[in-house]
Amino acid sequence: MDTALLFQSSHLVPGNVDKSKMFLGMDHSKVYVEHRPRYTDELFKTIADYCKETNPDLNLAVDVGCGPGTSTIGLAKYFQKVIGIDISETQIACAPKDIPNCEFKVGYSDKLPFIEAGTVDLFCCGSSFHWLPQKETLAEADRVLKPGGTIAIFGYDFPCCDIPEVEACLQSIWTRIFSFAPKEAAPALERFRGLELPYPGLIRNDEMKLQMNYTVERNIEFLRVHTLSTCLHGEAHPTPRLFGRCC
Repeated sequence: MDTALLFQSSHLVPGNVDKSKMFLGMDHSKVYVEHRPRYTDELFKTIADYCKETNPDLNLAVDVGCGPGTSTIGLAKYFQKVIGIDISETQIACAPKDIPNCEFKVGYSDKLPFIEAGTVDLFCCGSSFHWLPQKETLAEADRVLKPGGTIAIFGYDFPCCDIPEVEACLQSIWTRIFSFAPKEAAPALERFRGLELPYPGLIRNDEMKLQMNYTVERNIEFLRVHTLSTCLHGEAHPTPRLFGRCC
């Protein structure tokens, strides 16, 4: 999908949306759990292998903006303990409770008083860094990370299709939706190409592929995950034809 169009559209809404209210509500959280794409094990293994170069024991990973634990669960295979942290109580309520080395907490990415300084091997954000207070979050990462610790920021593009007619329809739908996205979404839509981090040894990997079979119905449910944008679109266009003849 051509995310350049989405990136341009996402500047239209000011960044004054209360992000603490974006992922609330049990119904929304349940849809989020069921229909958000799952990261591949290749991603988690790549991150873990990188961490091992400086901290081979992989004692502790912290996953901020974890939602219902989508990436926390994948990291649990490689780290002795993983703590997932999210601002949304309902997202945390939907996180799994049967993984012994996973712990989930309601909290803020830039305030982690329950984590001791210099104890964390990995500090990561999966599809969440654009929503966080970035300067403050990185400062907290610096506090809790061990010497040689790793910061990993990752995400994925929006659904695309190799059938031109379907791809054109998807592009049309997402462009309409993201015309009402907060401007904070823009860096993610641009794949964080403009992101500057104050650390040496930055490695970027755009080669990994996340491939899934998506039905029309599942794509519609995935759209529901973006409740805030969809609601804003609905307020501006009470009867939009998002899923009608769009191309």
